[in-house]
Amino acid sequence: AYRRQRQMCIRDRPEGATPLGIGAITLIESDLIEEPDQLGNHDAINAFRARQTLIRAELNQPEVAVSYALPDGTVAQNSFEVRPRQLSDLPAAFWFQNIVGLVSIFIGGWVLGLRRNDWGAQMFALTALFVPVFAMAASIYSTRQVAIDGTLFRTLSSLNIIGAVAFGTALVGLFAMYPKPLFRPRWLLVPAVIYGAAITLSVLQLAPAEIGGLSVLSQMLIALILGVVQWIRSRREPLNRAGLRWFILVSLVGCSLFIFLSAAPVTLGLSDRGMIPQGYAFGFFNIMHVGLALGVLRYKVFNLDRWSYFIWLWVGGMFLIFVLDVALIRLLQVQPWMSLGVALLLAGFIYFPMRQLLLQMFLQRRSATLSGRMAGIVGTALSPTLRDQNLRWDTLLGDIYDPLAPVKPADEALELARIEENGLTLMIPGIDGLQPRRLRYAQRGRRLFSPNDLEVATNLVQTYKLAADSRRAYERGRILERDRISRDVHDNIGAQLLSALHSREVTRKDDLLRDSLSDLRAIINDGFQAQYALLPLLADLRTETAQRLEAHDVKLKWEGPELGAEDGPIVKFELVNGLRSILREATSNILRHSGATHATVLIGLLPGEIAIMIEDNGKGIAPDIADAGGNGIPNIMERASVLDGISAVTGRSDGGTGTRIAVTLPLYRDERQAAQ
Repeated sequence: AYRRQRQMCIRDRPEGATPLGIGAITLIESDLIEEPDQLGNHDAINAFRARQTLIRAELNQPEVAVSYALPDGTVAQNSFEVRPRQLSDLPAAFWFQNIVGLVSIFIGGWVLGLRRNDWGAQMFALTALFVPVFAMAASIYSTRQVAIDGTLFRTLSSLNIIGAVAFGTALVGLFAMYPKPLFRPRWLLVPAVIYGAAITLSVLQLAPAEIGGLSVLSQMLIALILGVVQWIRSRREPLNRAGLRWFILVSLVGCSLFIFLSAAPVTLGLSDRGMIPQGYAFGFFNIMHVGLALGVLRYKVFNLDRWSYFIWLWVGGMFLIFVLDVALIRLLQVQPWMSLGVALLLAGFIYFPMRQLLLQMFLQRRSATLSGRMAGIVGTALSPTLRDQNLRWDTLLGDIYDPLAPVKPADEALELARIEENGLTLMIPGIDGLQPRRLRYAQRGRRLFSPNDLEVATNLVQTYKLAADSRRAYERGRILERDRISRDVHDNIGAQLLSALHSREVTRKDDLLRDSLSDLRAIINDGFQAQYALLPLLADLRTETAQRLEAHDVKLKWEGPELGAEDGPIVKFELVNGLRSILREATSNILRHSGATHATVLIGLLPGEIAIMIEDNGKGIAPDIADAGGNGIPNIMERASVLDGISAVTGRSDGGTGTRIAVTLPLYRDERQAAQ
């Protein structure tokens, strides 16, 4: 088809040569224009087509004389053999326009196949269908080397304007139907009939030649007006509004750039040609179709919503800079070189600060953040009851995301936060006894949940977990400290008070009571910070144990390290308290339950450890310690375990009746843990 429609081309034409005459015909400037509609009226267009027919007749000869201008400015004349055009002769603009048409068909078919029953998708497919009509028709005549037949030129030009107006009509229908129909679909016939009649009159030359361009401009304006109407109607529908915002943007960027850079300057009489060649301006329609396809399919609409703000600011920034510079040039015509300096000053002190302010207003205001929320998170996690935690958690989520619908518990189990319904819903997983939550319509329904909201939710959950873990650690510490004090009072204070109770000497009784008060203060105040010399402690324990047993006629045999010039190892209060408690509890058990007459205590210092063995000749203990009754034996075993030691309660080693308690404790728990 292109060989028949593109006429003949000159073989071996010099590189960069511009034809000035073909045979007996001297070429004029309008013979080489890209789009005849730029001529402005039907008479000029008809004259152009007539000249195209005459030039083609000259080119139909086997050989033709051609005069041409070379790039260096010289003029030459020569005779050339004429041949049909081949694929290699076609310029890049020809292929570009055809590719634009094919890409549009592919995108339109793809969207229609996914949403064939959606009126918005159907209108979108129509816009994609008409792009190749005007683009492919224009690709033939706009990239001709010299001339094609005038009748063929008229047919292709008519197809171009029909396709362009049909595209605009479908675009009006798209904004009328997306995201929700503004009226019954049958009313779409009204713009189709009106613009169909207008373009028919234009093709038949019964209306001004400008009617085609004006139709396209009016269609763009109507589409934007319908977009504004859709925007107003979707003020409480963030999903529709996000897609619509993207729709208006890509339509403005795509169609507007084509119209205002290619068609409008000629239609409005501002220039005799567009700012960029029409063939390459068709590429703007592919940009628009890709963006519209993402909107119709609602592909990651929460991302499109955010991207649109950035692009709007970018386009607005370019426009402001352009207007500012043009205004300065016109105002400073006497010294135009000053416009750049003044523009830079205004940009630095006015535009860029204002742009940053707009970014904060339109983007940061719309984003959820945990800034300043730490007190609320910790306060919620530390609330005393689950009911209070739930109430405060709902309030916290409401403050962060400001959802339109009340925060509701979700039935499904969640491991991670996620976005659902194309950004309408944010799911928050359950934490520490709290049910999962479902949030809908962010910021009172004015926007969609975005990846930033998802990140904030993830950080919120992790922060709450840390606060909840801290609460549980605090509660465990409180319980452990309470248990420690309870054991110390039972093992130490109880043993000393019992000794005081059975003491016959008033002075001894008073000393034991004073020691009890001193130990009670140490239990409460010293905690685990104080340090003691081990050998003096063992000497005191030996005396105390001997006195308690002697008061009940029980003889003591004590073997262990003796107090000398050195005080031995320095150990922490927790070990001191543990040793004292174990010995006192074991002594109390001998006195209360065993009925023994003899007791033996053996203490040995090993490298990094202390071993204690307490044995009596009493009636012994039940095999199941848990059934032995009382707290004594379990307390001894618990204390050994807490101090990372080992303990065993058995019968006597020599086979006689009685009980044997063996305990081994590390002297330095910190060093032992570090070594492990």
